[in-house]
Amino acid sequence: MKRLARLLGRPDVVLDQAASAWEQYQQGPDTHPQIPNVSYAGYHRGERALPRTGGPEFDVRSYGAVGDGAADDTEAFTTAIEAAGEHGGGVVFAPPGQYLITGVLWIHHSGVVLRGAGPELTSLTFQEPLETAYRAPEKGEWSWTGGLVWFIPLPLRRELEHSQWGWGSNEGWLDNEPLSGVRGQVKRGQTRIPVVDARRFRAGDQVLLVMDNIPDSSLLRHMSGDMPQESYPWGVEDSSLHRQPNYQRFRYPVQVKSVQRRAIVLAQPSRLDLRPQWNPRFETLGPRIEESGIEDLRIDMRLVEPRPHNQDHGFNGPHFQAALNCWARNVVVRDSDNGFGITGSKGVTLTDVTVEGRARHHPFICREQSHDNLVQRFTISEPTTDLPAAALTHGLNIEGYSAGNVWSDGHMVGTFDSHRRFPFENVRTEITVKNKGVVGGARKAGPHWGARFCHWNIKVTNGRSYAIRLENHAPFSAMVGVQGTNKPSQQDPEFTGDLHTMIETLDNQPTPKNLYQSQLQHRLGSQAPSNRKNS
Repeated sequence: MKRLARLLGRPDVVLDQAASAWEQYQQGPDTHPQIPNVSYAGYHRGERALPRTGGPEFDVRSYGAVGDGAADDTEAFTTAIEAAGEHGGGVVFAPPGQYLITGVLWIHHSGVVLRGAGPELTSLTFQEPLETAYRAPEKGEWSWTGGLVWFIPLPLRRELEHSQWGWGSNEGWLDNEPLSGVRGQVKRGQTRIPVVDARRFRAGDQVLLVMDNIPDSSLLRHMSGDMPQESYPWGVEDSSLHRQPNYQRFRYPVQVKSVQRRAIVLAQPSRLDLRPQWNPRFETLGPRIEESGIEDLRIDMRLVEPRPHNQDHGFNGPHFQAALNCWARNVVVRDSDNGFGITGSKGVTLTDVTVEGRARHHPFICREQSHDNLVQRFTISEPTTDLPAAALTHGLNIEGYSAGNVWSDGHMVGTFDSHRRFPFENVRTEITVKNKGVVGGARKAGPHWGARFCHWNIKVTNGRSYAIRLENHAPFSAMVGVQGTNKPSQQDPEFTGDLHTMIETLDNQPTPKNLYQSQLQHRLGSQAPSNRKNS
């Protein structure tokens, strides 16, 4: 038995109604109506294993670091990091020891890897938060962005420091020059894109695909699966997105695979239609951090009492901003306000990472048009209770047009959090969760979920379905193998009408058990790399 699938402009595609969710996905990986293709998530689209970078080593002891937990080692680390960057890259190595840090460790260069001898042997103890080590927040921004190890291009940092919007302006890609417009209309799931002028493109280029969020909210509707006009108060509840610089354009970094006479071929399919009314075009990507990372160490924060919501000190772990193909591997963050952060970045992998200690605001942040990032083999521990704790609010955060991101193979306490602003095509898979906390986000910033959110093989240990069972909330979503709940999430729905949700094998482990790993294997076959800790 077959049925016509609602494939967002692909009514000719037919899926087998009797087939399982996984079998249906295999019939149309790039155009499935509810299950997104997230096999491109992570470092180099999942096509390469994380490197074990060799090259020149910059031992922090050679720059004066002591590592006794008492001497201030900030200057030694800063000097070693800058030396590695000026050299064109290298490993900044911190041997076993406890290193006291009182400032921000800025990583403004590509190819710089901050490496310890393992989380049990090398620890960086941060004594001061961002509000004193860097500057006081203007709008509470250290509650959702910034890190005490901060990967960010220097031109973008300077731009944000001097912008009238501050950390509410363009937080991602900077100095983007026009390359070419797109010819005609291109459907979602295509890699060949006709362009007006292909002469400025080269195979291997990293470019920015841009579309305008025009006043009729049609682009935002498309991010929600082209839901009907009457399904949501378009132009009202999404009104702030038409005013704020971060959201006036959809921006998607992508690599050029090849160049034809009047078209380019992308290394991955488009996640949206490219429609003429949104002025689809390509621009240069601008300054970014590439091939940099942090690994094999622990980050400890000075233990302080948590502040009320959105008043964090800024005891924040590693943060990647305007970063491309970067990573954190085998890193523990302890007693932080916020754990690991990703802002306006692409292809970042966080693997074998842990957030533990006192109550924290966001263990994992993914915001401001961050695409195709991967968090795998992660742990968010139960907060310690030795200090009066602010409520544990958010867990796996996603917001701000971000798409193609994956959280895989995790054990956590917290929430599957969404902070509005039309995130779409994101997957959580093979996760055991004690479900606590709430979802967040500003008013007039659109719905919490756009189209094609997929929760696949999720085990809830305390019965709470909040923000996990999304069949009444996320349009064109897929809830497959969500175990341990007995009803949908009880938030007030944001959309009205039929949401076209796929629901399958609730309270049973689905096949396959990990959607991301199976999608990657399906796409790459025997070429799929391993990113295990000892690889």
